[in-house]
Amino acid sequence: MKVALLEASHWHVPLYLDALQAPGIEVVAVSDAENVKGPEVAARFGCRLYSSSYELIEKEKLEFAFVFGRHSEMPKFAEALIAKHIPFALEKPCGVSMAQVSKLRKLTEEANLYCAVPLIFRISDLLAALEGAEQKIPSDYNYMSFRFIVGPPGRYEAAGAGWALDPQFAGGGSTINVATHFIDLFRFLTGKAVTRVSATMHSRTHHGAVEDYSLLTMQTEDGVTGLVETGYSFPSTADEQREFSFTLASDRIYAKSGPDRIEIRDRNNLAAGTRSLRLRLETDIYYPLFVQRVLAECRSGAKPIASLRDAEAMMQVMDAAYASARQGGAPQTLGPIPE
Repeated sequence: MKVALLEASHWHVPLYLDALQAPGIEVVAVSDAENVKGPEVAARFGCRLYSSSYELIEKEKLEFAFVFGRHSEMPKFAEALIAKHIPFALEKPCGVSMAQVSKLRKLTEEANLYCAVPLIFRISDLLAALEGAEQKIPSDYNYMSFRFIVGPPGRYEAAGAGWALDPQFAGGGSTINVATHFIDLFRFLTGKAVTRVSATMHSRTHHGAVEDYSLLTMQTEDGVTGLVETGYSFPSTADEQREFSFTLASDRIYAKSGPDRIEIRDRNNLAAGTRSLRLRLETDIYYPLFVQRVLAECRSGAKPIASLRDAEAMMQVMDAAYASARQGGAPQTLGPIPE
């Protein structure tokens, strides 16, 4: 399968590379307008390097593309691939607004073209453990909260992606970059649309142009509540990169995180005490699994594990969160997404 990597200086690209060296996959081209990591990645695969993603798309005969790059430029890369009818995976958030993602969703559906989005908690140990405890997903959750605080902003500059700290190119900070996963997971676990959003954000830790702390609240029509707390404030080192913790409460269970584990109490069997299961909570490990999954789906004609429809619904919440933060946390009401 002839594959390309678009914009190789994105910080997630290294997580894909080992999986792309599997038999049956040939990385034929890499692009890198930032000119930081591209030469190294192209040398690793012995493939052509382009400074322009558009030139790559025009010249190469591709069977699949993995698209990264600046959030603001992702939609144009995707449109160029759609025009060539090349299936692709598009790094979240897929753009800087819901309107952009809605346009892409419509274009891919009209073209009947495969597009997957790496909302990787859909292939995580956490989801598998919750499926086992609940015996079904979606389930009757009452509330859930997620805290995901990653390292300082300087790590994006070190990775060759300093644009991530400029709202013009990134669309924002930790909310649009990190909360994406948990907005999607809330929708996936509840099986319900988000109808009310509020958020507060600030950049008090690093005093940059994008927020380095965010607290986002979601509610469904029947009152299920989700909290997502994100930030760029964890003092990370190689041995400990971030804080990730969670709590989920349903009609059946109460579940909370522990060190590399989930702790579950069954409301209908309290005599059994707390059941503890080990989990791989290091999220980086799921990106190679995403590579394997999407290429297999594309070959077989299966639907993507997470689609642009899922990204569109996530970005509706994202737009509302930033609107709420600009208005001092004022709640925002969401309606159905137009077809």
